[in-house]
Amino acid sequence: AQHKALGVFEQGDSGCSVGDFVRLRAWLLAHLLWDPSRDDQALIREFLAGYYGPAAPHLAAYLDLVHNAVLRAGVLLKCYMQEAPYLTLDDLNAAARLFAEAEKAVAGDPVLSRRVRRERLPLDHVWLKRYDFLKRTARLQEKPFLGPADLVAASDEFIQLARESRAEQYAEGRRFSDLETALRSRARPQTPPPAECQGRPEDEWVDVQDASFVLHGLGKWVSLVDDPKASDGKAARMPGEHTQWAVQYPIPGDLGDLGPARWRCYVVARCDAKAKTGPAFNMGMYDGGARRSLAQFTERLDQAADGAYRTYDLGAHELKSSMYVWVAPVGNAQTVEAVYVDRVFFVREK
Repeated sequence: AQHKALGVFEQGDSGCSVGDFVRLRAWLLAHLLWDPSRDDQALIREFLAGYYGPAAPHLAAYLDLVHNAVLRAGVLLKCYMQEAPYLTLDDLNAAARLFAEAEKAVAGDPVLSRRVRRERLPLDHVWLKRYDFLKRTARLQEKPFLGPADLVAASDEFIQLARESRAEQYAEGRRFSDLETALRSRARPQTPPPAECQGRPEDEWVDVQDASFVLHGLGKWVSLVDDPKASDGKAARMPGEHTQWAVQYPIPGDLGDLGPARWRCYVVARCDAKAKTGPAFNMGMYDGGARRSLAQFTERLDQAADGAYRTYDLGAHELKSSMYVWVAPVGNAQTVEAVYVDRVFFVREK
């Protein structure tokens, strides 16, 4: 009322009980809505001390660390962000140390230990989602890697703990079961790199398998399937009747950790054809920040009707986190039964 606001919209997290300090958020917002003059930092300290006991100072330091990382990066936290690129390897290592201290502080109390372990799940999710990039960065920069030692075991533990806390969604409108499928898929054995990457230093190429794609309309427009023709035996499959950009790979902020450069983008895809002429599938790269297409290509059935995987070159670009690679069918199920995407990879230009 003092600032002539017409309304206030405060949102909790009804779909997921293991989001980032959702209990603190609900408690804090409730108190500030009742009395906006209250000191938010004092309220945060009060809740942390009352709910987490001796772990409170370590968790407060963690919240400050994340807050400062966002300020340092100048990131605008929008809805539907796919990554947390503002958290560097150094930040994540520091966060891991803080949670280790928090867990140590409450080790003798099973109730407080469960609460602290539950609050670590969002941090665990960052490690799992950016695992390959963070391990690569640690090797190249000769820094510690305090993430999971075993990706498969860490994924299983994350899923189990989230399920025990009745996690229903991992993002607004996105089922946790879909995240579970993606996490288990990421924990596959490593496959040999594409021919274009073999023999190159590790900081000159990045290989992305289908489990790291963003899949829109999962179960309707796209699904992850077994495909013996794919490099790892799995692929993202889109039925031929739609034209949606259902397979996407957003450029992660971690690519910037490998240094400024132009990167050549490749997509490995194929189709199951019912005809020998006409368009087979579309692909391209789009910059959402600039709202413009950077590359677009239409494969033809006279080349792709044999059903074999081919590597498609989408050109060299200075990659930004506002960009993404996309693949889509052409909307003709009479000529194309399905489109498959095996992998996307990037090679640094010399």
